[in-house]
Amino acid sequence: MKTAYENDDAIRGSVRCLSALTFIPITDVADAFDILVDDMPAHDHMNKLVSFFEHTYIKGRRLRGRNKTFGPALFSVETWNQSNSAIDGIARTTNSVEGWHHGLQSLFHCHHPTIWTFLDGLKQDMNKQKALLLQGAAGATHPKRKKYRDLTERVSRAVAGYGRTEVLTFLRAMAHLSHA
Repeated sequence: MKTAYENDDAIRGSVRCLSALTFIPITDVADAFDILVDDMPAHDHMNKLVSFFEHTYIKGRRLRGRNKTFGPALFSVETWNQSNSAIDGIARTTNSVEGWHHGLQSLFHCHHPTIWTFLDGLKQDMNKQKALLLQGAAGATHPKRKKYRDLTERVSRAVAGYGRTEVLTFLRAMAHLSHA
């Protein structure tokens, strides 16, 4: 499936739309997932991917019996859904460890700092935090970087307009925003 993903725009777009489900309101996620699955292109491994995603994030496994009842998903929709946070412009990731690692790497300008680089980075960070504290006490505010501010505004507008567009169009637009 890797080569198909790299070479076929339809497959790549459909797979990216799976991650865009995070911006659908919680009550509509299962229906949006079903609509997306019905529209996906045929591929040998697409059913495996869809089944994995469904059992892990959407419905869980089907329970025994004649009724179409499903067990809980491994990760409930409430755990990973970012619809409300996107409208409020809060979260960029649900993985706090990922954010911490990124912050640490940007602080030290490397992935594996030496002890000297580590101590120097801590000293620089302490000076920066002290300056921000003093500036905050004086009433100064620091705007976000333009890149993140623009992306946050675009995602917030798109999520706020969810009900005005068709589900597949919304998912494709969010997938484009997320991977642009």
